[in-house]
Amino acid sequence: MGKPHQYRNQDVTLVLVTFKGILPRPYDEAFKLDGALRHPYVELRRRLGTDPLRPAAATWQRLRDRPWGDDARVLPIPWALDGAEYASVVQAGTSQRARALQLFFADLVLGPQRFLEGASLTRERLQLILTSEGTSLAHLRSLWSGHAAEEVRFVYGPDLVRGPDGHWLLLEDNVGCVGGSADGHAVWSLYLDAAGARRRCVPPAEPDLRVALRTWLDRLGLSCGDGGVVGLLGCEASGLRCVLIHENARRRRILEQAGVGVADPGQLRRLLSDGGLRAILNFHILPELIDEAFHRRIALFNAPGTGILGNKALLPHVGEMIRFFLGEEPVIATPPTHVCQDGTLPPQPGDWVVKSASGCQGTEVFVLRCQPPERLAAIRELVRESWPDQAFVAQQRVELSRLSSSGPGSWEAHPVELRPVTYVVGWSQVHVSDRPVGRAGWGFDARGQHNLSQGACYVPVTVLPPQPAGTLQPGGG
Repeated sequence: MGKPHQYRNQDVTLVLVTFKGILPRPYDEAFKLDGALRHPYVELRRRLGTDPLRPAAATWQRLRDRPWGDDARVLPIPWALDGAEYASVVQAGTSQRARALQLFFADLVLGPQRFLEGASLTRERLQLILTSEGTSLAHLRSLWSGHAAEEVRFVYGPDLVRGPDGHWLLLEDNVGCVGGSADGHAVWSLYLDAAGARRRCVPPAEPDLRVALRTWLDRLGLSCGDGGVVGLLGCEASGLRCVLIHENARRRRILEQAGVGVADPGQLRRLLSDGGLRAILNFHILPELIDEAFHRRIALFNAPGTGILGNKALLPHVGEMIRFFLGEEPVIATPPTHVCQDGTLPPQPGDWVVKSASGCQGTEVFVLRCQPPERLAAIRELVRESWPDQAFVAQQRVELSRLSSSGPGSWEAHPVELRPVTYVVGWSQVHVSDRPVGRAGWGFDARGQHNLSQGACYVPVTVLPPQPAGTLQPGGG
């Protein structure tokens, strides 16, 4: 038997034992260890009237074959979550983290920067982060001069996974142009249609983006039908080598159904010149146009500079932010994560994942486990040569939970990640999605990445009423 690995960070301690390199058994989302169904799947089966883990051939065909006309695919097996756990852990922990990040940003650009006094995040480390994001503290404070904390708004998309012990962990913070803001609702609706389910059994509900939009405009004293409100869609990967995910088409549909028109950059430039704009629901950060709108006090859905909050070099410090600003213990832990100081990889690569601190869409992510020597050497060289202009972080690898139709240990089980897209719509007001986005990898994916732009697929996710009192909680065996 191998030695126990004790993983410590400021939020949690995990103890995992490996047997000559064998990874711990992953948590099964649908089945308990004895093979019995977990309560959410019992409830989902009752509502649907069919077994959700045994989809019909027609359902498979509809969801795997470009259901929206782009490259997106949908796993025909839904991910059913317990409502009590989702509210008390996923939504509470995500909201807590979003509020701490908002407070940190306000302290940084508007306040006395109290967090930098004696915190583990030094000014030198912060400057490294800001440089890699193409900005500086002086520039941000100048940009925000005269503005208010109410304007610190952003879309937040944390990537959550469940470890082998059933507890949720946070891998990354994503801020700004966040994938999934339209697709949690769209994927579930598509699944219900493909499965031939009666809508009243498990209703699709209202898109979270529309709920957040309405909440944001209410705070501004505006409504969706006001002529002074316009949308600016987000960035999408493009090019012959990219997986094409046309989420903007689905964002546009949600906004237009809510009565908000969508402008391209040229149209937005003309609208700024004409005057009359009061709010821009922007997923895209175009520095010249958005900075001009910000200077004119036009309300923004994603405020300038807030994208730095998604830099992975901040991950080791967010637990401390939660304690400092909120006086609370973190609800969701982060696996041990540290900056590759001076461009140096961990001395024992083992189960580490190395990521570019400012990377997105799964680019420059390397799972070090089982890399051949020549590729490991190339990764070391890339990380070393990128320092200090571009930092990398090393994060302890987590054996993700699985979703399958055949029970614990099934060979065709899919590792899954959850993104509860969250909207920070004003000071201390946060809307965490009721319909999160799920993503699944494939069992034989050598790269082990779960980004849709890298070939992962969507998973339909539903949150169901909690199981009866006195029964085993979903985090257990």
